Parts: sequence; structure tokens; C-alpha cells
Amino acid sequence: MTRKLKASLLAVVALAAIGAVGATAAQAGEFTAAAYPATITGQNVGGTHVFTTEAGQMNCNVTFHGEMAAATNDLTLTPTYNCGLKGVQVDVDTNGCDYVFHTKETLVMDTVSGTMDITCPEGAKIDFEVTSMIPCNITVGEQLGLEALTYTDRTGLANDVDVHMSLSEIVYTNDMGCPGAGEHSNGTYTGKTTLKSDNEGTDAFMAE
Repeated sequence: MTRKLKASLLAVVALAAIGAVGATAAQAGEFTAAAYPATITGQNVGGTHVFTTEAGQMNCNVTFHGEMAAATNDLTLTPTYNCGLKGVQVDVDTNGCDYVFHTKETLVMDTVSGTMDITCPEGAKIDFEVTSMIPCNITVGEQLGLEALTYTDRTGLANDVDVHMSLSEIVYTNDMGCPGAGEHSNGTYTGKTTLKSDNEGTDAFMAE
């Protein structure tokens, strides 16, 4: 017997926690929506996202956009950033790079662990340009398996999915205009995002 939590179209996107009754091992979760295709959007909640490098702490408002054709363990979203570092505007060009959110084990009911990939076209990187008198460019290229993420299905509220990001060991490069010029692997990224789906329907939240 399995249990799958389905989002209502009010809840829009839900995280399914699938587990065999009586099983001792944690089972994988997946993203589901009440109807497909679903357009997935998200934005930071509870404060800014924080990207910390040798150049300092960057605070960002961020939105996400993607499409979901069916239930999946791997959700690709494109970020759009509005950032600042020490009071200076940071212009961000994602250069075609996306984030891929992966689900892993069900931790407790409605809560699933996960990882994140940064995927980019060949040779491309995300460019964070600090627009000071001497511009500083912080670039982040493709990297896989960044940890850790936690997904929470908000079944008691709007039934959206909250994504809690606490990523470490992010590889990035500071150019000569930045403090700590060179490549580093000590980047951290923290923040919370609520994901929603944008499609029409009347299904109610249900567990089966």
C-alpha cells in the first residue's frame, strides 16, 4: 500500500511522500500537481536569500519559473535575481543556467530531503556583478549534488511547497576586482522559497 499526497489546485503544487506501510527504509518523495501541464512559480519568503562568498554576504530577492509535465523527482526552475552586497547593487545574469531540485527520502509526513544541481549551457556561468567603482564579478558554474534542501508540503495551509535551502561547498570564482580573487569552494547559500502551480481546476486536497 502506498500513500501519495496530492495538491489541490488551490494548493497548486504538492510534494508526495510515498512510503510502504511497515517499511523500515525511508521512501523517496516526488513533486505532483493536480493537473498537467503545470507552470511552477516561486519566490523567497521570510527574508532574502543569502549567498556568502569571500566578497561578503549578498542578499537577494529571487523568483523562480518552470514547467512540470508530470509527477517528477527532478524539478527544473529558472531563477531571476535582484541582489545587493554591502549596499551596492549586484546585477545578475544567469546566462541560461537553471536550478534542478531533486527529492530524496521522506523524513517525516509532508517533509522530504533533497539536493540541488546548477546546470548551464556549455561554457556558461551565472554572473553576479557587483557594480562598485571597480566592478567585481563572482561567477558560479555548473555543479551537481549541492546539499542540503528540505521540502515541506503545507497541507494545513495553502498546500504549497516550501523549499528550505542551506547549501554549502558551492564552487565560485572571484575576478581581480573582488576581495579574495580566484576560485573557491566555500560558498554558502541559504533561504526559503514557496513554490506554487498556475493552472485551473477544482480538485480538493486528498490523501490516498
